[in-house]
Amino acid sequence: GGIILALMSVPIIVSIGEDALKAVPDSFREAATAMGCTRWQMIFRVLVPAARNGLLAAVLLGVGRAVGETMAVLMATGHSIRIPTGLLQPVRTLTATIAAELGEAPVHSEHYQVLFIIGILLFSITFVINLVADLVVKGIRKQ
Repeated sequence: GGIILALMSVPIIVSIGEDALKAVPDSFREAATAMGCTRWQMIFRVLVPAARNGLLAAVLLGVGRAVGETMAVLMATGHSIRIPTGLLQPVRTLTATIAAELGEAPVHSEHYQVLFIIGILLFSITFVINLVADLVVKGIRKQ
């Protein structure tokens, strides 16, 4: 499940990260080259620090996508409810738990209420991730 979520998040992270690296002014690259930096020195000492906020935003948006993913996890994990003891064992996300169990939980039961608490927790996590991503993007615009 985790591997699938990681693979699903990679395109978003790569796309936004690439845009962040392309947004670094050419003068930074030219100055690094003029100072005699190698290509790798330019990348890790000039470009990555200059694009740091954009790269962080890319990772946060990728994590936000992974947190909200439901159906891919349900399909890949076979509705496993056990706590995983290894990296490659099945796991169920919060959204998958809500989707799989809400229809079967009796209304007003503890099970039903816990599913709503999971929903509030999921909303809170997503809200914090989006808030941090927004603050990072605003930091990019100030530069």
